Amino acid sequence: MKRLLFISIVFVALAILYFSPVQCPSKLAYPVAFLALMALIDYKHIGIWMAYGLVFSALGDWQGTQGNFFRQMALFGLAHIAYICYFASRLENKDSETAGWTTWLCVLIGVAAFIKVVPMVPSGTLRSGVIVYCLLILAMLRMALRQRDIWFALGATLFVISDFILAWNKFVSPIDHASWFIMVPYYGAQWLLFLRATSVASGACSCTSQE
Repeated sequence: MKRLLFISIVFVALAILYFSPVQCPSKLAYPVAFLALMALIDYKHIGIWMAYGLVFSALGDWQGTQGNFFRQMALFGLAHIAYICYFASRLENKDSETAGWTTWLCVLIGVAAFIKVVPMVPSGTLRSGVIVYCLLILAMLRMALRQRDIWFALGATLFVISDFILAWNKFVSPIDHASWFIMVPYYGAQWLLFLRATSVASGACSCTSQE
């Protein structure tokens, strides 16, 4: 509990630093890079795939600060693959009753993205990358929803909201104060995924020790 409190305080402080006028190189990447470091230190507990997801996300943040959108998107695509692997490893029954409605929900979100956003992306490699990325993040959302865990579901949903706003701001129409609408849900998503993965692992360890 004390460790999670410490991690949360440092994470929030780094997030506040991003929104502050203080000038630091690549400060956007600091919060998730910190979570990634904590996850790597404790990867046997939290799970290696969750750690990989945070590492690739932090690298994606860093590429974002360098202005390389395509590499940023590619790294976040790898992050979603890692999160998918993490969630898949926790599914006891891959044909559970949640499979149907989660699929249709993600299909509806995907249709909205393909109608409203994808046509506005410049054709070629970038548009192809956006399509692949969209499929990956929706697959991640579906796997998170199938956990039947409110915190994993909320974390994944915030991730989708953040990326949808980012894509709308970049390709469709500029949004006032876009960084707030993009980064607040994004940081919240990563924080929730990390905390819940740690909490779940702690519960599993407790059960094992009692046995």
